[in-house]
Amino acid sequence: MSNRMEYIISPWEIELYIQHLQISELEDIGTKGWFEFHKKLMLLNQQSVLEISGLREESTKEWFVSFKKIPVLIYEAIQIDIWKHKVFPLLIEINEEPKNTFMLYTVFYHEDIAVSLLENVLFHCESAETINDSALDLVDYAVKSVSLLLDMPVIEIYENVRDPNSCLEEIFEKKKEFEFDIGIRCISILRYLAEYVDSLPLCVLSRLLATHDVPYLLAQLIERHPWKKESKGENMIYNSGWKKVKSGEEGKISKIEGQVWLGLRELLLNTKSAPYYEITDHRFSQLLKLQKYLHECVLDQISPLIDLKRWLNYLSISSPNGNALRAINVELIPQIKSSIIEKYHKKWKKLAKHQSKFIYTTDVDYIKNAAQILSDAYDLDKLDCIDVKECSLCHEEAKKRCSKCKEVWYCGRECQVKDWVKHKNICDKITKSIECEKD
Repeated sequence: MSNRMEYIISPWEIELYIQHLQISELEDIGTKGWFEFHKKLMLLNQQSVLEISGLREESTKEWFVSFKKIPVLIYEAIQIDIWKHKVFPLLIEINEEPKNTFMLYTVFYHEDIAVSLLENVLFHCESAETINDSALDLVDYAVKSVSLLLDMPVIEIYENVRDPNSCLEEIFEKKKEFEFDIGIRCISILRYLAEYVDSLPLCVLSRLLATHDVPYLLAQLIERHPWKKESKGENMIYNSGWKKVKSGEEGKISKIEGQVWLGLRELLLNTKSAPYYEITDHRFSQLLKLQKYLHECVLDQISPLIDLKRWLNYLSISSPNGNALRAINVELIPQIKSSIIEKYHKKWKKLAKHQSKFIYTTDVDYIKNAAQILSDAYDLDKLDCIDVKECSLCHEEAKKRCSKCKEVWYCGRECQVKDWVKHKNICDKITKSIECEKD
């Protein structure tokens, strides 16, 4: 059975990449330097996933904390979100149909990578302590991204593509897929902010409760559960992609639903929350709806929610505190988004024309060079290493794959032997197909 790879990038590269990590400039998107920066973020994200999945020391997180570089990730996510709304529509208007999806795909993916790294490193309290005032920007960004989940139809990629040969339609569908993934990841980020709020500036709690009413948002997610869907008669759950719910696990709480519940618990039960969260009649009625979802099956799996259930029971026999004393709070203004918008005010069209030279280039050598920069980050052996595979027979975690077709995975020799009679014909077809493609 194969051993997991120790590193995606070497320890000295991890330290060096993070130490010299600087925010990118919006006008540089699509340039060689920007692709180099994107590649480093990709490799750091893969390394972070490898460390977490292998339950080993999280050196990526440690260096992000030591060098106080988490605000760079927040900036990158917000900057691409602004680019999507301000520059991307103008690029389409100026250039119409792109000749390939590679360039635009990479820009959208950049945001997803930044958010994935944020989700990974913010799991730890010491990470939250280093983001300081940029926490306000992160709250606004995360709330906006999560809110989109309530309005976004759950779709499969290409499901709505009318013209399969249209690069533009493919890009729009990929954009939706990334936005869904970002929204799901931002649920975890909101939960971490809620959990570590006592280590953050006081205005963060006020922004979560008074400005955005995050408890109401999370309650809506419990009711709508966008991480679940039915496809072709089968129940599906979202976990870094849509996966079929295993037999016998229909009542199991998914990781992301658990994050929603824990986020609610942290915000509603925090003793500092009351002055910032007036229980109005509307909030009272919406929060009480949660009681029906906190049944024994949920409480058995997430025991800390017993406290939340007690709080809701107490709330149900109380009256809304419409006259509760409100805290006096000096609200700080998030700086990242406003600084970017101010910097490029009335320059969006000029910026789009500038970026067209790179993103819409037909220079084959330029595209090949950009692809070459990223080729190491797309190393299939490395990606296999961080992607948890499922045994074809027993559906447990798999670390061994068929040496012939290299497409089917098994947890060990025993399952591989048992499945051989069934797999043999498929294996031969896959192998012949690969050989034909090579010829």
